Amino acid sequence: MADFVYCEKSLPFEVRAKDLVDRMTLPEKVVQVGNQADGVPRIGLPKHEWWSEALHGVSDVGPGTYFDDKVPGATSFPTIILTAASFNESLWRNIGQVVSTEARAMYNLGRGGLTYWSPNINVVRDPRWGRITEAPGEDPFVVGRYAVNYVRGLQDVEGSENSKDPNSRPLKVSACCKHYAAYDVDAWLGVDRYHFDAKVTEQDMIEIFLRPFEMCVRDGDVISVMCSYNRVNGIPTCADPELLKNTIRGEWDLHGYIVSDCDSIEVMVNGHKWLGDTKEDASAQVLKAGMDLDCGVYYNNSLAWIFDGIPAYASLGKKDICSNENIELATDAARQGIVLLKNDNETLPLTTFGLSQHLKNDKESW
Repeated sequence: MADFVYCEKSLPFEVRAKDLVDRMTLPEKVVQVGNQADGVPRIGLPKHEWWSEALHGVSDVGPGTYFDDKVPGATSFPTIILTAASFNESLWRNIGQVVSTEARAMYNLGRGGLTYWSPNINVVRDPRWGRITEAPGEDPFVVGRYAVNYVRGLQDVEGSENSKDPNSRPLKVSACCKHYAAYDVDAWLGVDRYHFDAKVTEQDMIEIFLRPFEMCVRDGDVISVMCSYNRVNGIPTCADPELLKNTIRGEWDLHGYIVSDCDSIEVMVNGHKWLGDTKEDASAQVLKAGMDLDCGVYYNNSLAWIFDGIPAYASLGKKDICSNENIELATDAARQGIVLLKNDNETLPLTTFGLSQHLKNDKESW
C-alpha cells in the first residue's frame, strides 16, 4: 500500500480519488455504490457504512453507529422543533459542533462513521404529520437558517471554514439535508409516503419547499442532499433531473453527493409503479437524474472515508462523549427553547370535559 498514490495524504483529493478508482475493476466499483460499501481488500479499501443519524445527537438508528458497554450513549439534545424555538443561531451551531465532536470520538473508538444523514429540514405544513418534532418548524427562512448553522457546526474544521477549493476542504463529519422535497406525510387517510404525489405550484415550490434546501447548499455548503420517497407533480423526486442535476448540482453548485432515502428506487418500482419500470430501468432513471448514492441495494456509488486523517480529532475518545459540559449545553438548549404562551381567560390547562363527543362529531363531519 505504500506505493499506492491514493495513500499519499500530501496529494490533492482529486488525484488520490482518481488513482483509487483506476485501480478497481468494474465489479469492484459496482459494490461501492450503496450505503453498505463492500470495500476492496486487495487494494486496502475498507468497508464503509454511509448511513448514520444525528438529528439531535449521535444516534444508533442508522447501522453505521452503535452503542455498547464502553459507550452506552451520546448526549441527547432537545427535539429540533424545541431548539429552533430558541431562535438562537449560535446555539444551533454550537450543538452541531458538540455533536460532531462526539461523532469523531465514536469514530476513533470504532463505533461510528463520519457520514451523518442529518438534519431534517422539511417545512412543517400540518401538525398532524407525525415527524414535526424532527424539523425546525413552519417558516422556510427559519428552517433554512437552522440548517445552515447546524450543518456548519457538524462539518466545519476550525480554520478551514472558507477554503478556496470547496471540493477538497477538510470535514469534521459529513452532513445531509433531507428530505428533498415537498415531503410531509407518512400515512394519512389511506395515503402514505411510498405512494404520495405532492401537487405543488411553482411559487410554493420555490418559496416554501426548496428555499431551506437552497440555503443549506449555498450558505451551509452541505456535503449531501437526500431525495425523498414521494412524487412532486407526478415525478418521483429521485428521478427528476430538474430537481437534482439542474437545481441542486447545477444552480446551487453542490460540492458533494445526492443520496436516496432508503429503498427509494424500490419504492419507485413497487409503490409508484413509475412508468412501469423494472428495477434496472429505475436505477438508470435516477442515475441519469443525478442521484449518486443509493441507500439500498439497487445501485451504489461513492468512496469510503479513507481520505480523512485530521490530526486535531485523533485524540477524541470516551471522555468526549456525553460529558458534563455537553449535557449542560443540552439542558441550556431546552431552557432556551421553552416558549411561554399568553394564557388569556385562563384557557390553559385544557379540560377534557366534552372532548370525546366533540371529536366524534368532527369525525362524522369529515
